Amino acid sequence: MLFVLALSGCRSGSPASDGQFAALPAVPRWPMYQHAPDHNAVFTRSNFRRRWSFDTKAKINGGLAVVDDTVYVDTFGKEVLALDIRTGKPLWRTGNLKNIVMSTPVVAEGLVFVGTGGNETLNFGWNPLTHLQYHNKEVWGVPGGDEVVALDAKSGRIRWRFPTLGEDMPSPAYGDGRLYFANGDRHVYALRAATGEQIWRQEIDGIATMASATLVDGRVYVSACANGIRNTSTIALNASNGSIVWQAPYGHCDASPTFAQGKLFVENVQGGAQKYVGRNIVAALDARTGKPAWRYDSTDTGVWTTLGSDESAIAGTYSAGTFYQPAPLSDQIIAFDATTGAVRWRFRTSGPVKMSPLVRRNHLYVGDTTGVFYEINTVNGRLIRATPFKKPFSTSPPVIVGETMLLANDTAVYAVEMNPE
Repeated sequence: MLFVLALSGCRSGSPASDGQFAALPAVPRWPMYQHAPDHNAVFTRSNFRRRWSFDTKAKINGGLAVVDDTVYVDTFGKEVLALDIRTGKPLWRTGNLKNIVMSTPVVAEGLVFVGTGGNETLNFGWNPLTHLQYHNKEVWGVPGGDEVVALDAKSGRIRWRFPTLGEDMPSPAYGDGRLYFANGDRHVYALRAATGEQIWRQEIDGIATMASATLVDGRVYVSACANGIRNTSTIALNASNGSIVWQAPYGHCDASPTFAQGKLFVENVQGGAQKYVGRNIVAALDARTGKPAWRYDSTDTGVWTTLGSDESAIAGTYSAGTFYQPAPLSDQIIAFDATTGAVRWRFRTSGPVKMSPLVRRNHLYVGDTTGVFYEINTVNGRLIRATPFKKPFSTSPPVIVGETMLLANDTAVYAVEMNPE
């Protein structure tokens, strides 16, 4: 298969995530989007090499989660699946959920947590007629609301449901027996993970569409949009009681904040004179205060597309002193010095990138909405190889376990072998 050969190759260079690969957790757990606040889901596993594919028969838009020998994936088919990481064969599948599922499955305490949600925004752009109203404020959702669901990690049996007025597409974050998430009804929630009991609920100024919660050192960080996604912000909350610590006018409801070096890296969109036209802005915020450490304003204006998924801002990835940010409105990947914000290089893609990149040693991996999967040299930003797929890549980022990359494209999950040193 062409894509397997194209993804193989030399992989010498510096390691990811501040000089260390993450080991698979001793306690089975996948606590948030892309596992950790830096969003670089790269794990060591000695001599682990696999090649398989599995077609779920429905679009995959959420991230993958890996715990021990199980890959968890959810789909637009209103179901969650558990696949054997060694063979790709399904261990269980739970269907008939309330709505489509496109959050990253979060796994902890023997449970798998997902959120349902969807509205016409996913396919046709923003349409105020599809949104509900809450106290005369915009709410994104569907009649009857949506829900966060906990499934038994071994069997897929539903253990509890937590209903909400708004959509629950953003991935939750787990920590200290609690589940935290923002959603489409202008709130951030904390639930008891074992039971689904609400601990606190905090109203915020805006909705979260795809911006997954980031949990670091007793704070929950979320990004939201208000006023028809024209006003954006990132908000820090106290994880113990939900009180708001600070709010900053940076970030976007489509993009989870990335944390590293004591900073939050966020992207937002500044609109142009015409609807769906704008440019991306990247900022690094002091995680303690919300004040910007640096800011980058793109000079490239582009069109907000709905192909693959309806995102105009994307969560970036941090690794070894560099922050890698997709800029979907200008079809670029930009590498920033994480400390100063200086641009180290730019790489022009064939179309918008709507997934977080993955970094392993000197190689960056990412796919775009034209169906091209790229391998890029992280030292100089030069293309190593490009592999065409027949379908667009959406917002589901890859995961590396040992010498295997797990990759979602359209309705299929692939395990792709990577060459050893």
